[in-house]
Amino acid sequence: MTDYTIETKAAFTVLGLGTVLTGDFSTMGQQKAAFWQKVNAEHALDQLTGLNDYPFAVNEAINGEFHYYAGRQVSADTAATADQRLIAFPAGKYLVITGTAADQMGLYNALEGPAFGEILPQLTDYAYVGGPNTSYVTGQDETGVHGEMLVPLVEK
Repeated sequence: MTDYTIETKAAFTVLGLGTVLTGDFSTMGQQKAAFWQKVNAEHALDQLTGLNDYPFAVNEAINGEFHYYAGRQVSADTAATADQRLIAFPAGKYLVITGTAADQMGLYNALEGPAFGEILPQLTDYAYVGGPNTSYVTGQDETGVHGEMLVPLVEK
């Protein structure tokens, strides 16, 4: 099983550029990859001034639609433009998974798969009941791209 911890995190906010994912889960990975290719090709994240340079990938279900964002962590009082969304992550318990992969999308996939397919179904004291979840890059070196995934939890 993938290593994980459950940690208490302070509230934080991500300013994101988004897209709506359509179809079933088997095609969403391709849609996410295409979205990140576009974001990276257009240097869209360079326009977002954040608290750090870490790129965040955020999943959020809103009114039955799956929204996906590329963003940066910002202060809660940041103003968003019409094509941006402020995504608030509440203070509380989070499933935290760390990982390394060859590239950014590989990292996001390496974290999401075990979180939802392996770890969350086996938790006995906590549950994920929705809300945004995020993966983000924390650094890069000769061994690859490093990062974390945070999934909000509630006690059962």
